[in-house]
Amino acid sequence: MEWEAFQYDPTKNYDSRPQLYIGQITEICSYCDALKWPGKAPGMCCSNGKVKLPPLRLPPEPLESLMSGTTATSKHFLENIRKYNSCFQMTSFGATSEVCEPGFMPTFKVQGQVYHRIGSLLPPTNEEPKFLQIYFMGDEQQEARQRCNNIPGTRQDIVMDLQQMLH
Repeated sequence: MEWEAFQYDPTKNYDSRPQLYIGQITEICSYCDALKWPGKAPGMCCSNGKVKLPPLRLPPEPLESLMSGTTATSKHFLENIRKYNSCFQMTSFGATSEVCEPGFMPTFKVQGQVYHRIGSLLPPTNEEPKFLQIYFMGDEQQEARQRCNNIPGTRQDIVMDLQQMLH
């Protein structure tokens, strides 16, 4: 199994390998009720009760309902949450060179400056709007339709609801 982590195969069942078992999270912090692995230093999560975070606020509608996982729509949303997140991105990420190393290929490796490619606020002639350009279309229905065209597998009704929440 040497270096197998660098050659991940999604068809393999890695759970069945005893070398990969990291144990159960069975300990509970007496100050903040955080779940921890046995043997971990006490108080690392909250500095022995010195750090107290307020409870998280509930997300606004329709996001709260979409995050519930209780309806067919919310299950679809959760299964495609990264696509819906991408629908609202304003820029693309870029670098000037590609790194290809034998045996290990990270998702993205950049040395030096990281750039966000904003591009023109208007799409080139005969091209569809994308990224930030969609925000300048002026018509909510058109914006939702364009976002769904750019990101297949998304539903226009959900995108429309999210747009209205964000605007």
